[in-house]
Amino acid sequence: MSEVDREYLYKSFKELKLKHFPEVVEKGLNNQDPKYQSQTVHLLKRCCEKEKSERKTSQIASRIKSAKFGQLQTVSDFDFKHSKMTQKIENSYLSIHNSIDKNNLPKAIFVGNPGVGKTHLARSLGYASCQKGLTVLFITAAAMSNSLLQAQKLALLDKEIARLKKPQVLIIDELGYVDFDAQGSQLFFQVISARHDAGLGLVVTTNLNFSQFNQIFANEAVATVVVDRMVNEAEIFYMEGESYRKHQRAMKIQAKKKS
Repeated sequence: MSEVDREYLYKSFKELKLKHFPEVVEKGLNNQDPKYQSQTVHLLKRCCEKEKSERKTSQIASRIKSAKFGQLQTVSDFDFKHSKMTQKIENSYLSIHNSIDKNNLPKAIFVGNPGVGKTHLARSLGYASCQKGLTVLFITAAAMSNSLLQAQKLALLDKEIARLKKPQVLIIDELGYVDFDAQGSQLFFQVISARHDAGLGLVVTTNLNFSQFNQIFANEAVATVVVDRMVNEAEIFYMEGESYRKHQRAMKIQAKKKS
């Protein structure tokens, strides 16, 4: 067995946590007719490649399930040519999407009217993060508020904040459709602040401009600090224009006619 093959196999055994394989393989090859050793090594390499591939596929599927997207939406399904607005943001969005990794977690805020594709693009960042081996959680602002308040009533607040802080990427959808009372505002800020301080990924969709956040949070002070933590280092996408949902419906009708 060549040194290159030995290095690859031993590295693969370690990666796959096959602790006793190196010893067994080495003895087996030493006792084997040299003319058959290359075939054995080739087979072992194929086995390692297959096992690593299947494990990666399984891990990605598990992360996607744990993310609770509700609906899978990928960047390949999004038509950036839909409008001038989406054409304008395409390059900067793809720059974030294509550079996601454990040392470059996505941080983005999508601001705009309902139906323009904010949630689709947010989910796409989450899906891409799962593909890169990152942990993701998708949650609506309303569900997040309810879970925090319920946890506080049950004296489980620390546990709930830890749950919301744990994913490498947190996607908060539909911020702006529910109002937060004083208690809810403070709890929401705790999560955003904790994730900000830990340098974790945050993706948010909202129908409100930042100057309107005082309409949903208890007071101006909380609204200001929430915005401050959210926008720090985040790419902000202002999405105004024609409804993307309407465009999607039209494309589906057109596709059915062709078929």
